[in-house]
Amino acid sequence: MIKMNNNNFAMYFSISIIVILTIVFTALESSFLGYANISNLLSDTAPLMIMAAGMTPILLLGSIDLSVGSMCSVANVMTLSIIMQFKGTPYPFGVIMLVAFLSTILFSVIAGILLGLIHVKLKIPSFIASLAFLSIWSSVALLISNAPVSIPKVLWGTIDWYKLSLGPLGLPLIIALILILIYYVVLTRTAFGKGIYAIGGNERAARVAGIPVDRIKIAVFAINGFCAASGAILLMAKAKSSAPTVGDSFTLMVISAVVLGGTTLIGGKGNILCTVLGVFTVAMIKNGMNIVGVDVFWQKIVFGAIILIAIAINTDRSSRSFVVK
Repeated sequence: MIKMNNNNFAMYFSISIIVILTIVFTALESSFLGYANISNLLSDTAPLMIMAAGMTPILLLGSIDLSVGSMCSVANVMTLSIIMQFKGTPYPFGVIMLVAFLSTILFSVIAGILLGLIHVKLKIPSFIASLAFLSIWSSVALLISNAPVSIPKVLWGTIDWYKLSLGPLGLPLIIALILILIYYVVLTRTAFGKGIYAIGGNERAARVAGIPVDRIKIAVFAINGFCAASGAILLMAKAKSSAPTVGDSFTLMVISAVVLGGTTLIGGKGNILCTVLGVFTVAMIKNGMNIVGVDVFWQKIVFGAIILIAIAINTDRSSRSFVVK
């Protein structure tokens, strides 16, 4: 009898859900499989995929980051705020873009490091520490901009790159897939990646083995900050505007995608490539519900239910150490 491991089960489960959703939504709305909607679906998937890529190693550690959505909001309004400072100046669009993007990414990486330091050095559970940062970054986003702001037409050149595409695959999705592949290699082929799995499996044993647990944890939170900022930049470029609450819905969707991809909250088990399937599952659910006309509040109920179901399926009930660290 062939024993199916967690990753294989998660992969088949996600593929089955995708097939079922395609049949259901196509039956309800024939335009679901139209070229325009498929292109829109793939485009919308990129920010979620990048942020889910950052969250996967955090869950592999057995930790969690509830502040990823609010960090995305801060990065979103910060990027446009910096771009707006160059309005009326003679600087080339490329220079403006680089200054804004690099500044935002640097801030987000430092924010991730700060969260990691507080979690690691002060021994505060990541759930509590990130919950506090969720409140902090939500307020910071509103302090930077308390209302949506659109990019002036004279500065549209800073986001023209977003429209580049290769058939139905837009540049944002290509960037997201490249980041996924890079992170996959890092997680499976480097000491850093193997250290993440070791820590998630048994942190005490990892310390005894000489693995730099604290440094790896802080680095993973820093990378998550980078991913949150990258997703925020893509959201800003797509909408040609920023909003201080744009990331609020992403925390739930990111965690849903990663858990649906088979990464367990207990840590040590998961595959970032399976996270991609989880991302497409979540994206299809959201896209399909929008097309069918499901109310946004009901959508949140659906995603909450998805997390519960995915956790119930992926949880190893024989383990006595089911703790989010």
